[in-house]
Amino acid sequence: MSRTTFTWLAALLLLLAAPRRGGAEEIKPPFNLRWGETAERLERLLTGAKAKIMTRRNVEGREAWDVEGLLQAGLKRTVFYFVGGELVEVELQYQKDEWDEAKYDGFMGDVRRRLEQRYGQGQLISRKKEPEGEVMQTLVGWKWNQNNTAIELIYFAAQSPSQVFRTLSVHYKTY
Repeated sequence: MSRTTFTWLAALLLLLAAPRRGGAEEIKPPFNLRWGETAERLERLLTGAKAKIMTRRNVEGREAWDVEGLLQAGLKRTVFYFVGGELVEVELQYQKDEWDEAKYDGFMGDVRRRLEQRYGQGQLISRKKEPEGEVMQTLVGWKWNQNNTAIELIYFAAQSPSQVFRTLSVHYKTY
């Protein structure tokens, strides 16, 4: 290896290893939890927070708990996912009957800006609006990836002539 090639490789390695100024924070689950948190410890924490596990179910080989009662503006439910008794995903589901499309758009914009401040530019993973029979479905999604963890911000709406369903969810995941 020539001296010039070695010098460039060494400089590149130093650049890659150096801490990034203004770099993104590590993606951690919400509520000051840790990835790999045990189901037993989380159940004790939820009981202490006066939250209630509404259902426990199996979703694609993972144990999922639907939890209500965690206080946060607009938060309807939180779903905790476990593999082998350890936390691997937290899904925050925001839903309010009195919120219209503009309120959801504003809320999603606020959440997206906060995520971009912490984790850098997100990647648009979906933006579509299409009919499914008489129902118009809208799906908009953004994703932030970092060191085997991710956050996905998803807005979904289904609107028929007589009904409307809207929800915004934030998924914190580890792989």
